[in-house]
Amino acid sequence: MMRNLLALSAGVRRTACWQLGPDRPGPRNPYQVMELLFGKFNLVDYEDGRLGRRYPAGDTMALLTELLGDVRQVSRVDVPGQEDRYVFEVSRSGRGPLLVAWHRRDDFDGEDEPPIPFDCAWTAPDARATDALGKPVPVEVRAGRVHFPLSLTPVFVE
Repeated sequence: MMRNLLALSAGVRRTACWQLGPDRPGPRNPYQVMELLFGKFNLVDYEDGRLGRRYPAGDTMALLTELLGDVRQVSRVDVPGQEDRYVFEVSRSGRGPLLVAWHRRDDFDGEDEPPIPFDCAWTAPDARATDALGKPVPVEVRAGRVHFPLSLTPVFVE
């Protein structure tokens, strides 16, 4: 998700998921080179002989795909003095504003740290926020600014 937003903000127009799932149903050899390199990146897996089991990463990719549908432009917003805040404005055809933000932290234990308060400019009269795992995030709009907690997990504000 994060890499997709970084790529889109740099001008990339389309991204694709290379490792959707295993090539075929049945047991896999965990020592095969491709399995060693990419086996943990599957978004879906076989269930009763058909692709049907979705992993959490697959749910996140589906959420990203739905929220970024009809994207026109993704722009990174500079947060002066807070370079560890990644904030993106997403312009979408026929849809309201979308803001995506996260706090850059250590990849291994960054989620153990408590969220930090965050706010930025917001033009809409209200907002709704969801994190990358599909969980609701408390959000409030006051005086032209949107306020919500920020952590390593990206938050989508609509």
